[in-house]
Amino acid sequence: MKSKSSVSYALKLLNSNKLIEGRKVLDQILLDTPTNIDAHQLMVKLGFISKDFNLAEKYLTALIEFQPMSEHYIKLLVDLYSHQNRWKDISVLQLGLARKQPENATIQFNCAYYLKLSGEFNNAITFYKKALELGIDDDYEIYLNIAIIYSEHLSMPERAIEILTLGINKYPDQDLLLYNLGNIYEQLGNKEQAKSMFKLSFSKNPKNYDALARQADIYKFKTKDDDLISKMESVFKSSTVDAIDKINIAYALGKSYDDCTEYSLASQYYQLANEFDQKTLPLYDPVKYEQYIDNTINVFNKNWFDSFEAPTLTSLSKPPIFICGMFRSGSTLCEQILAAHSHISNGGEQEFFHRSMSCNYPNYPFNTSDHFSENKKQLLKAYEDEIKKHHKTGVQLTDKRPDNFLYLGLIKALMPNAKIIWTQRNMLDNCLSVYFLRLGKSMPYSTKIENIVHFYKQQEKLMNHWNSLFSDDIHQFIYDELINSPEEHIRGMLNFLDLPWQNECLHFHEVKNQVKTASVWQVRQPLYKSSSQRWKNYETIIEKFI
Repeated sequence: MKSKSSVSYALKLLNSNKLIEGRKVLDQILLDTPTNIDAHQLMVKLGFISKDFNLAEKYLTALIEFQPMSEHYIKLLVDLYSHQNRWKDISVLQLGLARKQPENATIQFNCAYYLKLSGEFNNAITFYKKALELGIDDDYEIYLNIAIIYSEHLSMPERAIEILTLGINKYPDQDLLLYNLGNIYEQLGNKEQAKSMFKLSFSKNPKNYDALARQADIYKFKTKDDDLISKMESVFKSSTVDAIDKINIAYALGKSYDDCTEYSLASQYYQLANEFDQKTLPLYDPVKYEQYIDNTINVFNKNWFDSFEAPTLTSLSKPPIFICGMFRSGSTLCEQILAAHSHISNGGEQEFFHRSMSCNYPNYPFNTSDHFSENKKQLLKAYEDEIKKHHKTGVQLTDKRPDNFLYLGLIKALMPNAKIIWTQRNMLDNCLSVYFLRLGKSMPYSTKIENIVHFYKQQEKLMNHWNSLFSDDIHQFIYDELINSPEEHIRGMLNFLDLPWQNECLHFHEVKNQVKTASVWQVRQPLYKSSSQRWKNYETIIEKFI
């Protein structure tokens, strides 16, 4: 049978869902003519149909070798890698394309985008600037993206402000530039400047409802007759505003009425916000998540740790202090208290372990033990290289990412001397605090109280497992105990970290630094008790768990 007719026959078989027969025909064609482009394309098609992504990758890679300038094949491989969170592999592809087409602004932009996702932040900035120099369309996005890298990933908020200011000078009516500048001012604790930017952003684009909602986040309401509440009510009740655009407004109205102690109205809007938000998120599967936690416990057992030989730190004198636990349990407060100590530097919320597991270990915690052993030195070095961007000589860093509780087995294997602070809070208060915030697609449990409680208990179960393995290296930072006896609790934490007492830790709210979480304004105030036992104002929402 001739090659052309054989390819047609193979295509017919694939289209008839006769995949095994089609594969046999294609194997024979490629045995006879190894460079047959049509057969390679059908192998890629077969890989996608059968979800054999290794097969699709193999033949796409070959096609790119045959036709290195083909953006179509590269795009297909990028799509394939995207489904697997293989950002590093995509950035390698994009770098090759960018070098071959150095005058193509869009390709430089795409290269920067994937370099950012793979954690190569300085390289990403370089390629964003190249796209800017080449005159890419809608170049205000470049200013936004560079500013986000400086602010969120390199802890250089002042540089981010400079970049956004350049963008605003060029595009004074661009509401997103103003909005993001407001974000950074808020993170730095500059309340009036943040409020001014959000207000200006909304005036430039009255459909930027997020800018309206963010004004409410900053403002402390005293009466439900406030003009800002009336403005948000008008937006929420408008028939011309899409439901998805009402989500942040509903959360903001919940917060506003909570400020005014109008708890019934606050409950109403929080429930509406979560109902709307739930429709935008993937489903939370409690059974699947419980299996994931159980699998993690089973994989990272005492025998596993006893058999694992840890690598050695190379560029850090000490491992960072890891602060983790349930979201909204006091981790930002804990970080801010430690940041007030002269021996500690705030390392921020590092995404390294979450990103590494998502990209390189899609079956985590399964099929990881051997790979960890083989790559432990490279993994530890990559972590050190990333976190040392925040390192100051003579001080110890914190790494505050709440969901690092999932990866403590790996963290302790790589850094056996690492100290861990487990932040804890009354379950009802903690779960309500999660419910009152829009946390995004990575936290689909956050829109239903029963799912939040389930997640809370699974977090507790896994942390109890880690505590059974290395209890001497885990300190429990308990929010409700802290607010009742702050000095005693802070002294206990500093003793755990082998640090001397410093009175400045009691004045953590005076620290001038960047805070990137929803607790930005809480940690700029002295300790207060209004967040403890807050659930009593919302018994109708949480009554089944009381």
